[in-house]
Amino acid sequence: MNFEKRILPRHVKKTILITVDVEDWYQVENLRPWFPPDSWDSVTSRVEQNTHRLLDLLDAYDHKISATFFVLGWVALRYPALVREIAQRGHEVASHGFGHMLNNRMKKDDLIDDLQRSKKMLEDLTGQLVEGYRAPSFSVDDDILKLIRECGYRYDSSYNSFERHGRYGTISTDEAIQNGIALQMAGGIEELPVSNLSLAGQTIPWGGGGYFRFFPPRIFAAGVKRILERGNAYLFYLHPWEIDPDQPRVPEARGLSGWRHYLNLDKTLPRLANFFERFRYCEYRTCSSYLKQLDVTRIR
Repeated sequence: MNFEKRILPRHVKKTILITVDVEDWYQVENLRPWFPPDSWDSVTSRVEQNTHRLLDLLDAYDHKISATFFVLGWVALRYPALVREIAQRGHEVASHGFGHMLNNRMKKDDLIDDLQRSKKMLEDLTGQLVEGYRAPSFSVDDDILKLIRECGYRYDSSYNSFERHGRYGTISTDEAIQNGIALQMAGGIEELPVSNLSLAGQTIPWGGGGYFRFFPPRIFAAGVKRILERGNAYLFYLHPWEIDPDQPRVPEARGLSGWRHYLNLDKTLPRLANFFERFRYCEYRTCSSYLKQLDVTRIR
């Protein structure tokens, strides 16, 4: 990637962006064969209680941990009080779309409706502008990014540079201008990529999710420190269902799909608490707050 890079001074405090994709356990792509969207209303939901557990954990520290919650419109429609509580606790509410369909498999008109519907719903619930969007399973490309911008979003956080995952999309970054870890894309939208580790010319997924559950905590923390040393900021993601080892099991979900979904669910919450303690010297900002901070730094 030959984009122009603006490096922040080393004295700038290191920043961690905690992002949460608010969706229920049965809405993930790995379980889609057994839970198509028309079955969701009949499945036991656990997203509300799991999101509350995450909110309580974020509130448990003396160092303020502000996070960005990318809320699925389908969830917001059924749990409006949860969306309001996220905002009332001082976190950013952003959009995860409405129906959790892979963007690059949707018709253009359907995707536009999904983008606009979720944004308006979340804004009506919180009374706040929704600036950010994240595509389900990071299923973004250049054309989709343009639609996201045209639908009124200031930034996107759907780009995952790890290329060996079949569902992840990709975007052209050759002409992007980098400021911090943000990429100023053509057309004015800003991209906040998931943070990955670069070693010996290879991209290793290090942004969270199943990878956070896979790598031992000390090794994961060492990778995060390396990322922070290079760019002063790190963007992490997870889902409420990842802290829930008591969620229903799907016996048919075998092989890689089942392994990805159920790996170390009982360890996620304590590992997350350990993560916050290890990196208590960092500041925790929402995505919008981080971008605004970069704007101020650039002006200076």
